[in-house]
Parts: sequence; structure tokens; C-alpha cells
Amino acid sequence: MAAERAEARRTTRQLALVLAAVQASGTEHPTAERVFARVRRDLPRISLGTVYRNLQRLVSDGRIGALAHLRDRSLRYDPTAPAHDHFVCEACGHIDDLPAGTPPGGLAAAEHAGHAVTSHALVLYGCCRTCRARA
Repeated sequence: MAAERAEARRTTRQLALVLAAVQASGTEHPTAERVFARVRRDLPRISLGTVYRNLQRLVSDGRIGALAHLRDRSLRYDPTAPAHDHFVCEACGHIDDLPAGTPPGGLAAAEHAGHAVTSHALVLYGCCRTCRARA
């Protein structure tokens, strides 16, 4: 049984390349399709399903983060795993990492309703500095 768990958790070349592709993205927060395109340069025969499975494993292992990008309804992957908040530009789609803060108002309301809050995800939407300068 322990050998099966160790085997299931071994690091494969595919996993290492998927992690490297996300980490090399900087602040881009790539989609799975973008990671897939990057990994295919080194592993032309890798499948999109393999990329998705490896991304999910990296998220569940806490090595990368995931962010639901509501503007284009896609899941984005974040090279910064520790909890933090995000700003999304509604004009160009750029995503910025922000230091994690206390959720405004919602935490007290959730606790008052009897919920045990274990984490939060705050996404602020607006117009980024670059798009504001163009306007």
C-alpha cells in the first residue's frame, strides 16, 4: 500500500515540465491550454488531459494556485501558491497579485450565520494603470 502511494506521488518529467511552464509564466496566470502549448515544445506527444491532471496535482499539493477568471470563464494557474488576492483588469484581462487581506464584511457575516471560514479568495475588478493611461 505504501509503495502504491509513493508511486502515485513520484515526480514525472511531465509534472516537472508543467510546473516549470507555470513558474516561467511570471504574472501571466496561464490557462491549461497555454501551459499545454508551452509543454508541447519539449514533449510533442503529451496530451491536454495529462497537462490538466498534472496541473490539478500541483494545485492539490499546494505547489501552485488556481484562480477562476470570471471574465473569460477560464481557470488560470498561479505560480504563487501562498494565499493572496488578485486584481483583474476588465479592459485587457491583466491579472495582478495583491497581498492577502481580510475579506471586507463577509467574514463577520459568514461567522454570524454559523459558518466556519477556513479561507477566502478576493478578486477585485477594474481598469489597470496601463489601460487608464490609454483612456
